[in-house]
Amino acid sequence: MEEIASLLSIQTSASDAIFLDGDLGAGKTCFSRGFIRSRSGYTGRITSPTYLLCNTYDAGDGEIIYHLDLYRLNSSTVEAVHSQRQQQQLIPLDLDNVFQRGIALVEWPERLHANSVPMSRLEVTLTIDSSLDDTTTANNIDNTNNNNDEEDDTRNRIM
Repeated sequence: MEEIASLLSIQTSASDAIFLDGDLGAGKTCFSRGFIRSRSGYTGRITSPTYLLCNTYDAGDGEIIYHLDLYRLNSSTVEAVHSQRQQQQLIPLDLDNVFQRGIALVEWPERLHANSVPMSRLEVTLTIDSSLDDTTTANNIDNTNNNNDEEDDTRNRIM
């Protein structure tokens, strides 16, 4: 996941927005980590900004990467047709600035008010492959350690 995000990050610039959708544990933060490390060279710990709503990273070329996680904007707020309370929660994020001048990675983008969503964006949906249970994955990993001839094929199935 990080490798895919790393490749995608190479061609990004200010005003690019990437919306990351998927269930809890699908890999949104993992994707963001690979993107941020590749694009900025940052080697520190990268976590989801669930409680802060946004973390920023210097991309090294004068651009800023904004990693937003809107999960904590609770469902009742979303269901209230983006109530005044939700709008107030988003004010400190300065979304106009984020989407115009920065590179934005947005987890849980469905919690944005429709007026806040940039027209130009890349939407990425991540899913958990339920056909690979823990036993299958463990067996595939064991096979890669014992069978060098099939190593590449097995890794491709795991990813």
